[in-house]
Amino acid sequence: MPQTGGIVMNKELTVQEIRSKIVSLPGRPPAMLDRDLAEIYGTETKKLNQAVKRNPDRFPEDFCFQLTENEVEILRSQSVTAISPMSRTRPHAFPREGCNMMSACLETPVAVGRSVFIMRAFSAAEAETLRHCHSDTAPGGQITGERFDLSVKRFKVALEAVKLTTGLRNGAEVRRMANEITRDTTGVDLMAFILPYCSPVSGQGVTEGEDEVMNSFVVAWWDRHAGNTVTSRQLYQVITDNKIPLNLGTGSKRSQKTRLSRLLTKMSGQQVGTCRIVGVGKCKGVLCWELEKVGK
Repeated sequence: MPQTGGIVMNKELTVQEIRSKIVSLPGRPPAMLDRDLAEIYGTETKKLNQAVKRNPDRFPEDFCFQLTENEVEILRSQSVTAISPMSRTRPHAFPREGCNMMSACLETPVAVGRSVFIMRAFSAAEAETLRHCHSDTAPGGQITGERFDLSVKRFKVALEAVKLTTGLRNGAEVRRMANEITRDTTGVDLMAFILPYCSPVSGQGVTEGEDEVMNSFVVAWWDRHAGNTVTSRQLYQVITDNKIPLNLGTGSKRSQKTRLSRLLTKMSGQQVGTCRIVGVGKCKGVLCWELEKVGK
């Protein structure tokens, strides 16, 4: 039966078998060593690394990296058998993206077929990390560093996925959708977590850091009410329903609605995206606003 290294070529591999080949190093994404990846793809380690050298544009540092001497020692101490004590060459490691790219470079039936299982193995590893992060969440629901790092990585992937699948060009809307995907898959509302570290709403309107969030708010406002007259209560509901992390400070809902009214009053006449916020005075004793499309 044909065999490469420790893996039988025509054997049906399980996700768990491949998962056991994924290593973790401090400050690095989960990755697979060149020797293990070569075995799974049915080729030699030398040929695998030659493919990297022939295609440098396909393997940036976040797709393939060479271990440092310290990282080699860490893996040896963990009894990772893929690293021989006699080896003079530090191995290369391939994160999820690099493993997938290598499959495209090799273009063999084995590599193409087994790349699917490798992607599932990395997903299983991420799910395991996420469960660990949830169990290690600090008292009071605080987010640990490991969970935050995973959420940032997921947000970046979601950003690219939204752009590729929707064709959206509105940066604020793309970020809002990516944040929702991140929240649904990791449990972390990344934008809501980060925004409190930004400066609060000032007398001059929104800060530069809040500008993208304001765009998201106006998009959701137009989708819900178009050019109709609305109150701060209705707009607060838009923010809540769409989980828009507009920084209205802490406190009760009533105080946040008051801050929203003050913000909109200060921004009356200003253009946000393709719309202009217009203050229309009071309706039945309550301040009201409208949106008008610019250029109409």
